[in-house]
Amino acid sequence: MKRAICLFTSVLLAIAAPWAHGQAGNRAELQKTLNSLFKITTTFKVSPLAANFSDVITPGDVVELRKSGLRMSALVNAMPESNIYKNGVIVGGGAKRALSMLGNSITEGSDSNPPRTLTVGDRCWIEAIIVQKEAILFKLFTDPDASGMRYQGDLKFPFPNTHQTPSADEALKLIGEVLTVMTPGQSASAPKPVPAPTAPSASPQRRQEELAPTISNSPTPTIILGQTRAQVIAAFGEPQRKAEAGAKEIFYYSDFKMKVTFINGIVSSID
Repeated sequence: MKRAICLFTSVLLAIAAPWAHGQAGNRAELQKTLNSLFKITTTFKVSPLAANFSDVITPGDVVELRKSGLRMSALVNAMPESNIYKNGVIVGGGAKRALSMLGNSITEGSDSNPPRTLTVGDRCWIEAIIVQKEAILFKLFTDPDASGMRYQGDLKFPFPNTHQTPSADEALKLIGEVLTVMTPGQSASAPKPVPAPTAPSASPQRRQEELAPTISNSPTPTIILGQTRAQVIAAFGEPQRKAEAGAKEIFYYSDFKMKVTFINGIVSSID
């Protein structure tokens, strides 16, 4: 009987091992892709007794919210607010939100630094992106407010299928429902950009591509900063692989061992 049980257990482990290895591999690949698409902001944290105890060392990407309801806690509090994006809305997640709703002074912070809730158009820095077993976690923080206080919060994107790591395209589509990467150089507290006037017959980007001169007849294909998507495609053809995250898009040309990054359809970097 014991031998039969051991044999049955061995069979289950043999079946489960490749699946578990594949899941871990998929998560690693997704983590690698997200790391290449989003530039993380590095910070230096000093004394927690200071109102603004986290300074930006290397600025990364600024993301703008497309959904309201992201709850943030003051950095002087030990725990960041926990949020989950589920069924198209941002909701609370974890014990911290539950305790704060009951008015717990430890999680709620002092009266002068209560949690704040961000709305559509508010901006944050990305401090970390972590691909977990069943979700993608973004750790976000704001620029200092009028009193010099920064706010922090976690935003979790559960996998659509809890037993399967999504593809990069599926993950980016989900993230894009909530976060849009802004143009490099913009502050997390900068005023919202004024939308450009749109022609009735075409979007601004499409109109720009239609009017932009192409370089398809050039004997030596070249690419420079400031070119449009249309110019790059005309010179090098469609890329072997693409990745998108809000206003940022990356073309991968394996034949040329080249990666081209666009912001709002314009070449911003070539690697």
